[in-house]
Amino acid sequence: MPRFLPCVLALLAALAAPAWAQETAEEAPREPTPAERAAALADSYQLTNADGDHVCPIVIGAKPRKGGATFEVSFDKAACAATILFSADITAWAPGPGDSIRFSSPDGRLVAEFTEGIGGTWEALREGDGVYFLVNPRLADPAIRPADLAGAWDLAETAGTPICRVELTDQPAGSDTFKLTLGNVCAASVIALAPDRWRLDGGDLWLLTAKGEGLRFARQEDGGWEKVPPGDGEPLMLTRP
Repeated sequence: MPRFLPCVLALLAALAAPAWAQETAEEAPREPTPAERAAALADSYQLTNADGDHVCPIVIGAKPRKGGATFEVSFDKAACAATILFSADITAWAPGPGDSIRFSSPDGRLVAEFTEGIGGTWEALREGDGVYFLVNPRLADPAIRPADLAGAWDLAETAGTPICRVELTDQPAGSDTFKLTLGNVCAASVIALAPDRWRLDGGDLWLLTAKGEGLRFARQEDGGWEKVPPGDGEPLMLTRP
């Protein structure tokens, strides 16, 4: 082997290394900037309480506020504060990890952080207050009709271990509710509650008693339903048998 050949090979390798490194760097995905993440989340939303009976329409924008760390929000503060008290503290928002939405106060304090769920819904748990939802109507699941839910469902605290068979019917029971029947074998807790009707409200499923008391369930990705808010007593699920 010629004495100069190793030197030539070493030189060629040294020249090729920067090109390879540049190509690798170009292939690596670029992290979106906060402004780009804000633009992707900016839209009209509905801020609601856990029961869905208090609603605050709110728009989160992509226009940076002074300093550039947060972005503008717009909503009817007087009307919203009357239904959702903590909304009075919201003056800005910013995208958080995992496309979460963080609302902040004038002094930069975090008011609520909504983490992304399913069907265009974000969820926040405020300590000592309760569960709240942020819903993007444009991304929300298509409307579910009562007829889509009619039939047998298993009520369970643990997946695969039913504690009661529930029959949802499409027979009207008054006030936008429908008749519900329980199976012959049900847990004492379900019998004590004695739900006899059900309804859909804001995309959620309610099992109700004659007095209007009951349990609220949110739709899950697998087509089942889970009692909300989470952490409120024993978990409960509704699934098709």
